[in-house]
Amino acid sequence: ACAADPAAVAKIKGGIVDCVGCDLKGADLTNSCVKDHDLHGANFDGANATLMCMSHSNFTNTSFRGTDLSGANMAGAKMDGADLTGAKTSITSFLGTDLRKVKGLTQKQLDVACSDRRTKLPSGLKIRTCE
Repeated sequence: ACAADPAAVAKIKGGIVDCVGCDLKGADLTNSCVKDHDLHGANFDGANATLMCMSHSNFTNTSFRGTDLSGANMAGAKMDGADLTGAKTSITSFLGTDLRKVKGLTQKQLDVACSDRRTKLPSGLKIRTCE
């Protein structure tokens, strides 16, 4: 199994959070914060991002395959091209987030996540409101 780049993990945990293309595979990022920063193209595959503050960040083309996003705040995040295949989204906040171009998003993931009236979803999917 591939491991995360220790320098990239240290950047996130240290609050130096612009991390374009960072390799964070399998990292424990619990309760860290990347709010309002650029992480486009990063790889969070299999990472523990529980309770992460990720609102208003750029996650364009970022991979979250198998990532635990439980309780993470992804409100207003840029998610075009992001891959959520197999991600855990229990009480993940997608308030005001445009999810129309996210890959791997399922109804099962949305059934346990939160949204508001500004959240945008792919056709045919729905999400509960948690305002």
